[in-house]
Amino acid sequence: MSGANRLVERLSAWKREGRRGVAPFLTAGDGGLARTLAALRAIDGAGAACCELGLPFSDPIADGPVLQAAADRALAAGTTFQGVCDVLRALRSGDREHAPSSMPVAIMSYVNPLLVRGLATSARELAEAGADAWLVADVPLEEADELRAAASGAGLATVLFVSPTTDARRLERAARASQGFLYAIRRFGVTGTATDLEATTQDFLARARVAAGALPLAVGFGIDSAAKVRAAVRHADLAIVGSALVEHVHRAGGDARHAGDAAGRFVRSLQEGLPS
Repeated sequence: MSGANRLVERLSAWKREGRRGVAPFLTAGDGGLARTLAALRAIDGAGAACCELGLPFSDPIADGPVLQAAADRALAAGTTFQGVCDVLRALRSGDREHAPSSMPVAIMSYVNPLLVRGLATSARELAEAGADAWLVADVPLEEADELRAAASGAGLATVLFVSPTTDARRLERAARASQGFLYAIRRFGVTGTATDLEATTQDFLARARVAAGALPLAVGFGIDSAAKVRAAVRHADLAIVGSALVEHVHRAGGDARHAGDAAGRFVRSLQEGLPS
């Protein structure tokens, strides 16, 4: 990765300052791209550290029922790679009612939609539209070199995953290969299932914290309340909230304004769990 990167710069600065943050996840196109754009702007206005924006895919094997349903709705609404890029451009450019956004955005994807266009082409188009990083759920560390090379050439950061089953050596390798942050999956399985941040999970996060060193550490899967955010950032720098936010915005219904209001309120409620 060459040149300045919003995600790396902001999270590195927050890390130096000892700040913790919430990193919301949205499925692009769930309810229509206008609702996605409104929710992104509201999340930014609520003070999120960064945002993950999911590229909908027909076979999201790591996602639980809530995110699978969101991807199905987005695809049924006609969401495309180009449409997601258009939303990013609108977020970055602003309009008469909205200032241009500098909130870092990481694209969450599976590898197939990227391979269809070519990794280098996908990375370039996402970066040109305004993305700062990508996370690819079904590419393991051992197979990530091509992914990282394509991202680096376009100025995107690549975020890799670790889990409680990751041994110490692999934790260190994943941390060295990641930019922006290291994503700690706090249990093995699919997204969205509620679990407690019990002692064994905290032990894992403590190990991941050591391996990450100066690299910010994010933790996700099952975080849906301020109390769980508080527990998550005991060792991590970021609490990633996906299924709970996606479901909250979906249930709010209504137009783009409703989506934005629902997203902003929920993110602010989660941030009550952050240390002051």
